[in-house]
Amino acid sequence: MPLAGSFDENDKLLIIHADDVGMCHTENKATFLGFQNGVVSSCSLMMPCPWILEAVEFFKENLDYDHGVHSTLTSEWRLYRWGPVSSKSRVSTLLDEQGYLHREAKDAAKASREDVEAELRAQVERAFKLGLQPSHLDTHMGPVFFRPDLLETYVRVALDNDLIPMLIKPTDSAFEVAKQMGIMMSEDLVSRILKYGTPMLDNLIGTTFGSDLQERIKWFRNVLKDVKPGTLTQMIVHLGLPDEEMKAIIPSQGVTSHIDRYLDYQLVTSREAKEIVETLGFTLVGWRDLKEAGH
Repeated sequence: MPLAGSFDENDKLLIIHADDVGMCHTENKATFLGFQNGVVSSCSLMMPCPWILEAVEFFKENLDYDHGVHSTLTSEWRLYRWGPVSSKSRVSTLLDEQGYLHREAKDAAKASREDVEAELRAQVERAFKLGLQPSHLDTHMGPVFFRPDLLETYVRVALDNDLIPMLIKPTDSAFEVAKQMGIMMSEDLVSRILKYGTPMLDNLIGTTFGSDLQERIKWFRNVLKDVKPGTLTQMIVHLGLPDEEMKAIIPSQGVTSHIDRYLDYQLVTSREAKEIVETLGFTLVGWRDLKEAGH
């Protein structure tokens, strides 16, 4: 779906953002198709992951597709895991007893600030060295939001590399989203966010819902229908195909499964999603558009 070439302050701006690119082959393939055949308008890449080179090749060949660095301080799956881009001896507090990045964001957030900064810089540096042109920096599972010093580090790394740090305006709705993600936003953290002066999201939709495609389409319409003009909304999706690779990485158990990723893929490539975006009057954008517009 083509993105807007320009927009004004009254537009309803929408970023449909595919996370976890580079994690595995099927995540990559589904995301590429989401750009080519659907409403995906941006994504971010996990630089420590095994399939990152396939993603790099795609975005170097498709320069119009917006992409960022998905700062990755965790490795959450049971049997499919990764370590840091930095040498392990350099960032030892980021590692668990198996030598991989911690599974839980709360554990990653206990790492030293120095180790977090070293790894974030290493991941951004790798993106540029591989020939990518990222527009933004965001966070996998959100550990940088758990501590004010980590948030400042995350923002500083982004700005030092001319990237937009993904941030949410500190509103009541943002507090609720953060709470659902297990992130407690203190007054000190809010004041630190406000001082940066970078483009910030008015609305972040971090989780999709619906046990089948029709339920997910209904949810998509309902969650977007009351968005106000003059706001910036990001919806995060995680895309995958129903193949053996994805089934092995994310079994159908617990709070997430490979089925959810396939439903997200079906949603963003559906005719209905395109119609909803158009009918509700959204302007589909990526972070690069905001950067170029000085939004």
